[in-house]
Amino acid sequence: MNASSQFSQPLAGREIRSDGLATRKLLLQCAGEIFAERGYSDTTSKEICERANATVGSVNYHFGSKAGLYHEILTDVTQYILRMEMLEAIAASQRPAREKLERILDMVLVAQASQDWQIRLFFRELTSPSSEFIDFLRLDTSPKTGIVKQILGEIVGAPADSAVVDRCLLSMFSLCSFPYMTDPRVLEHCVAPVSCEAAPLHQHIKRFILAGLDAIAAR
Repeated sequence: MNASSQFSQPLAGREIRSDGLATRKLLLQCAGEIFAERGYSDTTSKEICERANATVGSVNYHFGSKAGLYHEILTDVTQYILRMEMLEAIAASQRPAREKLERILDMVLVAQASQDWQIRLFFRELTSPSSEFIDFLRLDTSPKTGIVKQILGEIVGAPADSAVVDRCLLSMFSLCSFPYMTDPRVLEHCVAPVSCEAAPLHQHIKRFILAGLDAIAAR
């Protein structure tokens, strides 16, 4: 059983009307905001329903459980950061691997700089993961990581499943995420605020990553 079927099964056979779809969408939005503020464990289905102005039990009706709701939110979050269809299109293009990676970095950096609730929730889970997030990762069958590693492997001239590509992936992820995971009040003790302006920072991060990959390829 895949991740999607495991959580969506309680809804099998139900027909949701257009007003129900609107309620479902609002529940996702409100739940995402609360989860980003307080985390999974400290959020209740009752709070979510109250914020969405929905009847008690709406979470269970639309998603089967709070866990089912959270799983769908995590799926939306990973799509918000990097849409699967966009990644597949980039990978299938005839562009050089470096250009493919630049396009991927552009999407990821713009999403992270937004600091929308999706990004705040993602960073919360990275630094203090819930058991639900670990389950989500365990059940996830998305090929996103494999696609990115394949592109990195082409750039550095190493197999996608090699340790060197794994380390490149970790380094790239760190460079992309650290400025947005860190509280600005901490960063201001290290660098001037102007140094963290999105556009020039994004260009610098891309140059830094590509230069590092070139250096590894030349070894």
